[in-house]
Amino acid sequence: MSTNSQDQEIDLGQIGKKISDFSTKIINKFFDLLYFVKKRIIIIAVLFVIGVALAYLADGKKVYKHEIAVAPNFGSGEYLYKKIEEIDTKIREQDSVFFKNIGIVNYKEFLSIEIEPFPGVFSFINSDEKELNFKMIELMAEDGDIDKILKDPMTSINFYHHKISLKTKGMWKKEQLIVPILEYLNKNDYYNEQQKVYQNNLHEKLIKNDSLIKQIDQVILQLVTNTKTGANISISEASNIHELIEKKDNLIDDSNKLRIENIVIEKTIKEESSIVNMRDYVPILLNSKILFPILLIFIYLISFPIRKIFQKHKVRIEQTN
Repeated sequence: MSTNSQDQEIDLGQIGKKISDFSTKIINKFFDLLYFVKKRIIIIAVLFVIGVALAYLADGKKVYKHEIAVAPNFGSGEYLYKKIEEIDTKIREQDSVFFKNIGIVNYKEFLSIEIEPFPGVFSFINSDEKELNFKMIELMAEDGDIDKILKDPMTSINFYHHKISLKTKGMWKKEQLIVPILEYLNKNDYYNEQQKVYQNNLHEKLIKNDSLIKQIDQVILQLVTNTKTGANISISEASNIHELIEKKDNLIDDSNKLRIENIVIEKTIKEESSIVNMRDYVPILLNSKILFPILLIFIYLISFPIRKIFQKHKVRIEQTN
């Protein structure tokens, strides 16, 4: 028993000594590194400055994102997508004449444009062709996953709300980018003629509704006047008053909807909202102004142990030869 106890004490003592030696080595290495850095602090500082300068040169101007939420009217969804595709092609071709004609001056700093639908089945089935769209989704859903169908370009192009995403170098004003793009998208004689017809029809409906509302007011006023003068009102006349009031309320609701619709269809491609000059968040360690200096300093520091290993193996090879 005593022998086993002594052996265990020896083993524990050896383990403790090894841990102590290891800790000492770690501490020594840490202070060696501090001393090494201290001796070369000027070189490291210069490398840091060079890294930051290189990062600024590599980055150039910052890249900003811009977004436009639009609603294509009069069945112009496919037209909208084709126009965005055309602009994207002109960006890649750096077509100076095209961009000059549409009013974008700094076209070389216009990096990209793309469009995607706001995924929403409810806006799709509640559009003007809601019955047709609903039946189409119902039929297509029988053959596959509804989520895939809604993301399919053939389906999503018919959504009512879409997002146009643009990227540029540097910050741009709305008047420099978004306004010229929207003006270009709305230059189409075919859809502009439709827009005029739609607005004329709405205007005529509003005039007709206002006229009917005035006529109903006059009839109701006449019936109420008869009551005040003591004239007898039949049950059917009292019922008619209720129906007239209900009809008037319906006409007012219809007129309000028409006025809202008139605002929506004032452009073929209607801008709903827009945001300019957004930037993606980049984690600080992935920021080039931090990453470049750290990388340069790391290469410099790691070069010393690599050089020692190289020298050691060089001596070994020379001795064997």
